[in-house]
Amino acid sequence: MELENKYYPVFLDLEDRLCVVVGGGAVAFRKVESLLANGAIVRVVAPEISRSIMRLQGLEIRKKQYDKSDLKNALLVFAATDMEETNKAVSMDALKLNVFCNVVDTPSFCTFIVPSVVEKGPIKIAISTGGVSPALSKKLREELTVAIGNEYEILARILGRIRPIVVSQNGGTEVHKRVFETLINSSLPEAIRKSRKDEVKSILKQAIGVEVDLEGIL
Repeated sequence: MELENKYYPVFLDLEDRLCVVVGGGAVAFRKVESLLANGAIVRVVAPEISRSIMRLQGLEIRKKQYDKSDLKNALLVFAATDMEETNKAVSMDALKLNVFCNVVDTPSFCTFIVPSVVEKGPIKIAISTGGVSPALSKKLREELTVAIGNEYEILARILGRIRPIVVSQNGGTEVHKRVFETLINSSLPEAIRKSRKDEVKSILKQAIGVEVDLEGIL
């Protein structure tokens, strides 16, 4: 059976990895800004580069026409120009060099696409329609943003704080897994939603046997 969405979902760690953006306009700016926010080393290639991009810190700027050498050592590249010929060249070069490529608004030239993202603290949900309808992805993102309350962001932060405690306790992986599942399916999310701090602490202590410092979380 042919897959309706051929893309493999994955979250990449871009910390200190080289990513290239070919283009210097508004679309390129959004890609550069996002890459920098996720710790990437960013190289921007374009004959003309907007002031918005130039004001960003920590970029490698190549104010020139694109050529294949601009992809050297890159993990991925965004082609964000308004020139189809340039975008296609980036795509073909990336394919030869085994560099993941996204050509904005042209899925047929892409080896990866960027999903719509719902982000609340540690929680990040990616939504994709396989490139067939960005508008639908946006609609789903908006609905999920409303549906996922702030209590889940707080819950995620709490679970992150108690994880070292839980994994240091007796029992193997399955025992530790059950602790987290029990907490997630308990009244803990509701107590967080209603800001009942004492109840939150009580539920946690009952589950893991120790007081939890919630300073800065709740």
